[in-house]
Amino acid sequence: MKIGILGSGPVGLTLGKGLIQTGHHVTIGTRNPSRESLQQWVKKQGKQALAGTFRQAAEFGELLLICTSWPGTKKAIEAAGIWNFKTKTVVDVTNPLDGKGPDDNGRLTFTIGHNNSAGEQIQAWLPPDANVVKALSCIGHERMLLPEFKEGSPTMFIAGNSVEAKRQVTNLLHQIGWDDVADMGMIEMSRSIEPLSILWAAYGFLNDSNAHAFKLLKK
Repeated sequence: MKIGILGSGPVGLTLGKGLIQTGHHVTIGTRNPSRESLQQWVKKQGKQALAGTFRQAAEFGELLLICTSWPGTKKAIEAAGIWNFKTKTVVDVTNPLDGKGPDDNGRLTFTIGHNNSAGEQIQAWLPPDANVVKALSCIGHERMLLPEFKEGSPTMFIAGNSVEAKRQVTNLLHQIGWDDVADMGMIEMSRSIEPLSILWAAYGFLNDSNAHAFKLLKK
């Protein structure tokens, strides 16, 4: 599959690497595709990797991932061309963070209140027939690929309005090592999924760790 990734930070590059390793072709979209470090990344990944503008990545991808920092997300979508999202599955990996980092207790702060979410906002910015699926927002990039823990397989929580889009995203998650995927319902459930990133980051801050994840236990 051709996959376009908006965002060339650690999250976008980590997921790009994992998707290439599972056989997909990836174009990373960014403001500065000629950046030397990004070009070196592309060279290292091989012929299945490309770097381009946000628009080139959105045009390329049959499925799109949004991995931008929250303050730049709307501008990245606009630069990509709203029409390039039509009818596509769009994986929202963002969290609506204010960009200030953790406070003295390791707590991050969202810019969106409890009555909205990044997932809902992105769905509202895109054409009605674009199918946003919230996923991969409750784990650090260091553990996004092949997450293995001695206590078992962690759970990835997803949400979205399209059953078919969620099936497609679930298949991709399985390919990169997420054996346990929990469908939490419509895109509005992003309001409950996204705050898990605050818990994840706070535990990591207080325990100097990125080797942790969430697990939904079922009897």
